[in-house]
Order: sequence, then C-alpha cells, then structure tokens
Amino acid sequence: MTVAAIGFALVVAVGWIAFELSYASGIASANEQAQRRLMLFDRTLEAMIERFRYLPEAVSQAEESQQALENPGDPAAVEAANGILSQLNDTAGSSEIFIMDADGGVLAASNWWTLTSLVGTNYAFRPYFADAMKRGTAEYYAFGISTRVPGYFLSRRIEGPDGPLGVAVVKVNLGEIEATWWRSGELIGIIDVNDVVILSTRPDWRYRPLTTIEPSQARLVASEQLYGERGIDNTGVITARWPSRGGEFAYIDAGDPQASGYFVVEELRLPKHGWRIMSFIPAGPIAAGAQIMAAAASLGAVALLLVVALLVQRQRVIAARLAEHDRLEHRVAQRTAALHAANQQLRAEITERARADRERRDAQEGLVQAAKLASLGEALAGVAHEISQPVAALSTHLASAKLLATRKGDADTGAILSAMDKVIGRLTALTGHLKTFARKESDICVVSDLSEAVGNALELSAHKLKAFDVAVDLDMPQGPLPVRGNPVRLEQVLINLFSNAADAMEHAETRRLAVTVVRHAGMVAIRVADTGEGIAEGDLPNLFDPFFTTKEAGRGLGLGLSISYGLVRDMGGSLRAESTPGNGATFTLTLPLVWADATKIMEDA
Repeated sequence: MTVAAIGFALVVAVGWIAFELSYASGIASANEQAQRRLMLFDRTLEAMIERFRYLPEAVSQAEESQQALENPGDPAAVEAANGILSQLNDTAGSSEIFIMDADGGVLAASNWWTLTSLVGTNYAFRPYFADAMKRGTAEYYAFGISTRVPGYFLSRRIEGPDGPLGVAVVKVNLGEIEATWWRSGELIGIIDVNDVVILSTRPDWRYRPLTTIEPSQARLVASEQLYGERGIDNTGVITARWPSRGGEFAYIDAGDPQASGYFVVEELRLPKHGWRIMSFIPAGPIAAGAQIMAAAASLGAVALLLVVALLVQRQRVIAARLAEHDRLEHRVAQRTAALHAANQQLRAEITERARADRERRDAQEGLVQAAKLASLGEALAGVAHEISQPVAALSTHLASAKLLATRKGDADTGAILSAMDKVIGRLTALTGHLKTFARKESDICVVSDLSEAVGNALELSAHKLKAFDVAVDLDMPQGPLPVRGNPVRLEQVLINLFSNAADAMEHAETRRLAVTVVRHAGMVAIRVADTGEGIAEGDLPNLFDPFFTTKEAGRGLGLGLSISYGLVRDMGGSLRAESTPGNGATFTLTLPLVWADATKIMEDA
C-alpha cells in the first residue's frame, strides 16, 4: 500500500468518524430538546384538564341536578337544571356540561337550546358513563357524536337517597392546546391506548393509528364510537420505525415529498391517561450538519497530512546533514582515540599513586598512635603496680576495722567502712584496668548492658555533677542494650566523659549535661553534650593524644581521653568529638550491638 493510499484511507476514516460523532451528538441534542418540550406540553395539557376537574363534583352537588334527576318528568326542574348547567359552562369556559340519568340518557345540558343539543341523546355505551356508575369517577377522550367536536370528558356519579341517580359530565375541548402546539412549528402527536392519534399538529394524522392495527381491534374501537360514526382510517401514520445510533427513527410516507422523510422520534408516556405524547424531529438537517462536520474534518486531515509530509521532508534533509556531520566527528574521534587512552592511563596512575600515598600516611599515623598508647600503657602499668600494693594493704586493714566495728556493735562506723570498702574495690579495679595498656585482657569479650553502665556512671558522677550544679537530661530507650566490652571499663569511659563535661561547664551560666542514647542499624551511640565554652578548632585533631589537655595547669594530665579512646577501640567502637566554640562540646561513643544470645550471656555474667 502506497503512502498516498494510506493518506486517502486516513482522510476517509477521519471524515467518517467525524460524521458519526457529529450525527450522534445531533441526535442526542435533538432527543434532549424534544424531551424538555414534551414535558412542557404535558404540563400544559395537565394544567388545562386540571382547570375543569372540580366541575363534575360541583354539578353533582348542585340542587338543580338533584331535583331534575329525582323528578325527570317535571319540566320546571329540567329547565332549572339546563339553566345552571349553561351558567356553569359559560363561567368555567368548558365545551359542554350535561347530566345523564341512570340509563345513560342525557336529561339536561348546557347546550339545550342549540341545534346540536345533547338532551335526549343516550350515551350509555360511552366508557365515561359506565365507569363513573361503577367507580364513582371517570375520564375519557372521545369524538363528539352530536357536536362533531372531540373532547376530554370528566364524569362523576350523582348520588341520591336511594342510590345512584345518574352521572354529571364535563367536556373539555383540547383544540386550544392543539393550536398552541401548531404555532410552535413542531410535529407533535398524542396517541391513546388504542395506538390512535387523537391530537396532532398535522390535521391529516388525526384519528389514524400510529401503525396499522388489527381488524378486530378496529371493530372494537368502532363499537365505542370513540372517533365518531365514521370510525378510523386504518392507514398507519408511520411507515417504518427502528432504533439506531442512540435514538429511535421513523420513516413517514405522506404521499407528499415535502412532508415525507426520516424523523427522530422521542416520546413521553402519560400513564395517568394511558397516552403517549410523541415528537417527530426531521433527521435531514441533523445529517446535513454532520456532513458539514465530516467535510471540515476531512479538510483538516488533508491539511495535517500536508504539514506532516513537509516535516518529514525537512527531517530527511536534516538527517542527511547530521549524517555528514557524524562522519566528520567519527574521523576526529579516531584521531583523538589514542590521546584519550593515554590520558585515561595517566589518570589511573595518578589515582593509584594518590591512594598509595594515603595508605602510607594512614599507616604512619596508626603506628605513631600505637606507639603513643604503648608508651602510655607501660607508664600506667608501672603506676598501677606501685598503687596496687598500698591499696591491697589498705583493704586488709579496712577488713580488720570492719570486723572490730561489728564486734563492738557500732553500726554507723560499719556502714562508713563498707562504703570505703566499695571505693577501695573500685580503686583495685581501676589499677587493673590501667594494666590493659601493657597487656590484653580476655574479659574484653564479655557482653555488658550499656543501659546499666550509663546508670552506674551517672550514679558515680552524681557527687561531682551536684557540686558543679549541673542538670542532667537523660534520653535512653527502655530495655537492655547489649554491647561487647568489660562493664567496668565502659563505666570508666563514661565517667571520664561526664567529669570532663562538668569541668568544661564550671564557669558557664547554664550548666546542663545532655546524655542521649540512640539505636540505629545494629549500632548504639551515646552522645554526651555540655553547655560549656567548647573546644577550639585547632585542638580537635590532638584531643585524644596522650598528655594533651585543654585544662588549666595542675588540673589534669591529659590521659583520660587517650585511655578512653583506646578502651573504646578495643571494644570495636569509636569515640569522636565535635564542638563549636561558645556552644559547648559533644562526644559521641559508638559501639556495635550484640543481639545474638546476648540475654543469656548477660545472665551468665
């Protein structure tokens, strides 16, 4: 299939789709408009009938009607009834008003004085008489036999002392409604229960079935003389009727090309009367409008295809130029490929040299730090050894003193000695910890509860914190926080951090120690923040070096943070410091959590 054939098919398809959419939209719009008009016509019809609905009861209650039916042989009573009926008819504007006796004979009528007087006529065969006698009221549309004028009949049974006397009937001429519809210029028709058109803006449609009816039904209709003595013309108004394209269509062959054609049919049922009111909208103008839209859409599609063709041609020219440009670039790329490869190799060598240099510097710094800590460990081991002997002797004497106080029954002295014994026990443990800088201990693999260590460290630091008037804010999750490390060493690190924080806030206006414990991704971090003056930026790199201190002379040896750094590192954690001068300092201790069998290990410990 050539491009031209594809384009032609596309234009035809666009035109067809536009026609279908426009035609369907026109049909929907016509149906919607017709439905609104039919509802308006229905309300107008009901309003007219409603104007006269009270009259049958008024006639049945009139004394003249009662007297005439009770005394049908009294000329004066009948004359009085004729007078009141004529007066009511003139006042209400109805077509005729008459009363019938129990046998269906007209006894008195509003047109008693005219040539088409109903008096003496028997309408027992009319449904509006029989139904009113049975049910009390009736409504019916029929062709007037005497007056030759169709109308809508409203009837009511007239009750007497000994039973029904007859029926009061009011006839309403709907010709005014029909004339109003005709002036609207629309094709409207009302179809009764027999499928016969009784009102229409087309006079030739009246008393014709919508479609041809069966002969038996035609004979039944003729027996009731609903449409006069002549009966009905059994030629259907509609030749054919079918649903299509979202609406219902009908073809009407009126014998006149001007009046014949296809119509969109819309109907509204009037269940109160058993009627249907139908609107017939010519389909020709709707189809013509859809054809115009289809032509416009097809022209638009042709214009669009021309634009697309121009764009495709332009794209081909641009593609040819780009191809030539690509060939030139490819030649340049080939010539520079060797230079690029050499440049990449040089960058790789520079990167490798930089990495090796960083590793060398890191190794040197690690060796220097290890040497510092090794020297510190040896020195502290000697100090610990010298202290441990007097502490052991002091512990022995203290035990003897406790025994003596117990024998003498001096409870206060015993309590003081017990407290001193606990302090000496901590001194003994501390001297043992100092020896870790000279040798490795096996208890470094013990699982400890960090929560308990934080609580113990705060309890041991409480005296100093209270002396410095420091408020403590503790934010720690509930439950155990198992970490790998000796609990005494862990408490020693925390006590050192709390003590340093208290010293840093000695001259601060606000003294607040914030201890925050946070768990994240298998790690636990303890942040110790103070409100002191902070640490100078130049001192941060050397903060964990042995014998480096920012305190006043004589208030520290500069070993606390160095020892703490080594203990935390042995536990597999890290210790770092952050500070902004004037806003305090924050030390963060990070340790890995040990969850596997941690509870059992802690219980065994």
